[in-house]
Amino acid sequence: KQWYQRRYGDANEYTPLSEAGAGGACEVIEWLISQGADPNSIGRYGRTPIYRAAFAGHIEAVQQCLQCGADPRIRADDGCGPGDISTNPTVKEILKEWDISDTERLLNNLQLEQEKRANAQAEYVQMKCDAIQDKMNTAEEDFKQVEKQLMHAFVELNKRIYEHDMCVLEKNTHVEVTLQTVHDAEDLVTTLKVKMDDSRRALQMFRLLLREEKKEKLDIKQIGVQIVVKEMEDVLIRDVGNKIADDGRWPLIIDETGQASIFIRYSDTNYLNAANPSNMEPEKMRIALLGAVRYGKPLVIDLMGCDMFHIVQDRFNEIKEGLLDWVLDKTFVTEEKFNQITKKGGRPGVRRKDVLARMAEFKFWLMTNSEPEPELLEKFYVIRVKPSPPKE
Repeated sequence: KQWYQRRYGDANEYTPLSEAGAGGACEVIEWLISQGADPNSIGRYGRTPIYRAAFAGHIEAVQQCLQCGADPRIRADDGCGPGDISTNPTVKEILKEWDISDTERLLNNLQLEQEKRANAQAEYVQMKCDAIQDKMNTAEEDFKQVEKQLMHAFVELNKRIYEHDMCVLEKNTHVEVTLQTVHDAEDLVTTLKVKMDDSRRALQMFRLLLREEKKEKLDIKQIGVQIVVKEMEDVLIRDVGNKIADDGRWPLIIDETGQASIFIRYSDTNYLNAANPSNMEPEKMRIALLGAVRYGKPLVIDLMGCDMFHIVQDRFNEIKEGLLDWVLDKTFVTEEKFNQITKKGGRPGVRRKDVLARMAEFKFWLMTNSEPEPELLEKFYVIRVKPSPPKE
């Protein structure tokens, strides 16, 4: 609602206060100043409100501007001040007789008032932000709870599938029962996925409200390099042009096609599905990480559209506290830190010098099929895989 402090979007760039000065509207001038308008706003050709009031010969408007802190010493682009361009003798006399020390005092008071108003506005915004933050914290707790339930449901589904497969192999008479338990487990996973999507949307909405309140508006969809699947070889694997290397961050692949994950799984990578509990076992992650280093290949973690980066971080920390930070800042590929997660004796048949030689070839890729949290967009080099345009 600070419309009076903004410039018009026209070529003249005159503020409402400047227009009031040019029109001789004293009451409007007084009200605009009381609401925080700048008495010395600069418009086209460097003209201030008092300059325009003097040019138009508005005696009372010039007096009002002076009494509200307008500085008659400010000159326009033509080098003239308000007293130089006025053709009204009374206006000239008023400006000539005006005590400039009053201007200094008024400007000082005006600045104090503006600071007071800014502090009040900041307190009001902080109060609103705190209220949104509280709601966001509640939404985040709800989301984590649903996420935990979904992870448990995945574990139970895998158990039911295993039980059913064993019954089929053993030709057990309870096959129909175990099949039904698989269907029930699948239904629960589907229900929880929907619930988690709803929780994620609620959480993202509160985060959006908080960003907007803090004036941190971000056009998320514009962040990152946009490619199609057939360009992944050059952009991601070969890094043609060294864009990823020069950026310094590891890639975050946002797959809007469902095809990028297939491409990556069939490439020479160590692929882990974050939604699969067995893939997130610390020992399996440790082996995948070591294998990626030993053989100079990418370690890929697919979030599968779930907000599970914090779970990935926790699992890495179970291997070694701060391990994911080492991977992200690329300090992991040093002999000292690499040795901290290898077990005594190492893997037979692997020569240490060969491992050290391949360290520089190690890569880490994060992947998802939905819009990730804004924090990840800052931590990673974003690559958005878009559907190929239709052929004409």
